[in-house]
Amino acid sequence: MRRRVDYFLFPVLILLGFCLLDLPTAVTGVVSCSPNPCKNGGACLTSPKGKSFCNCTSQYVGEYCQRLNPCTTGPVPRCQNGGTCNVRMSPDHGSPSFWCACPIGYSASLCEIHIANSCDSQPCHNGGTCTLQSLSKYTCTCAAGFTGPQCEKQDQCASSPCRNGATCLSLDEGGFRCECAPGFTGATCSQDVDGCFAAAAPCQNGQCVNTHGSYTCVCEAGYTGHDCASKYYPCDPSPCQHAGTCTQVDKLTYQCTCPTGFRGKNCEENIDDCRGNLCQNGATCVDDVNQYTCLCPPSYQGTLCEHDVDECSLRPSVCHNGATYTNTVGGFSCICVNGWAGPDCSPNIDDCAGAACFNGATCIDRVGSFYCQCTSGKTGLLCHLEDACTSNPCHADAICDTSPINGSYACSCASGYKGFDCSEDINECEQGRQSFSINQFFID
Repeated sequence: MRRRVDYFLFPVLILLGFCLLDLPTAVTGVVSCSPNPCKNGGACLTSPKGKSFCNCTSQYVGEYCQRLNPCTTGPVPRCQNGGTCNVRMSPDHGSPSFWCACPIGYSASLCEIHIANSCDSQPCHNGGTCTLQSLSKYTCTCAAGFTGPQCEKQDQCASSPCRNGATCLSLDEGGFRCECAPGFTGATCSQDVDGCFAAAAPCQNGQCVNTHGSYTCVCEAGYTGHDCASKYYPCDPSPCQHAGTCTQVDKLTYQCTCPTGFRGKNCEENIDDCRGNLCQNGATCVDDVNQYTCLCPPSYQGTLCEHDVDECSLRPSVCHNGATYTNTVGGFSCICVNGWAGPDCSPNIDDCAGAACFNGATCIDRVGSFYCQCTSGKTGLLCHLEDACTSNPCHADAICDTSPINGSYACSCASGYKGFDCSEDINECEQGRQSFSINQFFID
């Protein structure tokens, strides 16, 4: 017997009774993200190919995030000994189950059974941690102060004995050796090398001052550079910023002529042009070079934000989903059509909040209505009826149709059969006898 599922669209409002329209009783896949069909905080996403789906939070699973995640409910953790819990969805929209992916060395449904492996002999010494690569191979993660394939050696560098950025080398014969950074010396590189005596007269035209790990030069008048090796020219390179013009006053001093909009000894300061600005209607002044701009609120426009925006003329419209728009000074108002709410009529009203889908069915919100996605064996607008087609009442190859009104069925017979359940064979020879000659033969 073949099975055909009919789709009907219907809204359901529970007040004193049920008001019915045609909506589908079952849906495969998320049809659209508008309105959002995802439940329990799920986000509706659309792939580049146009297919929509629900991205659920960790607490929920299912096509519409309508089912509790079995991996996060009940005893936690579900899987023992570091096993990973995975969700297995039911093919007939029933409650989901879970299964465990076990780490190496454990098996069974909850990873509770230990399997003999190479870590059982505790090959890692001195508090090292054994990690299996396979049942016969392992690696050791050593505790602080130890090293080696099985953490059998003491790490002489664990206490960081080398100072001032030096590199520590742990020696196989025991002990350690420090490779010092420039400017330091000694067994642990703790001694500062006097940079003024390490090289012959490092400062060519100045006085050398030793610093930690290095040196600095205090240059004589008229010289500059790290080693005071270069002659000082006040305007070469120019210290004036933002295209300011440098003028040498004497051998050691200079003067900057700043472009419009800047000031300071080196023209480093941008003058604040927003002081005393003329921006209107709560606009924000944004300083620029020798000018300013007004950042307008959404309801105003113009150089000084002096003009009201007529939101009715905007495209796309600020009022969504067929709402009626009314412009006001500095704002607007929207009159929403049925099924939508909010200042701009963009949020879809959750019609499932007061819905009643029975027998574990999932309520799917639509615009101004909802429908119930039934579990296997149930039908009806609220999934409150037994599905008569579940018992396969129609003859083989017939199509069984279920009524969502009362749960009854009707059989659509295949060619050559008739009757309420399509079990009666049609005698084609009797039907065709009148249109053929008596000498012809019929085989049924």
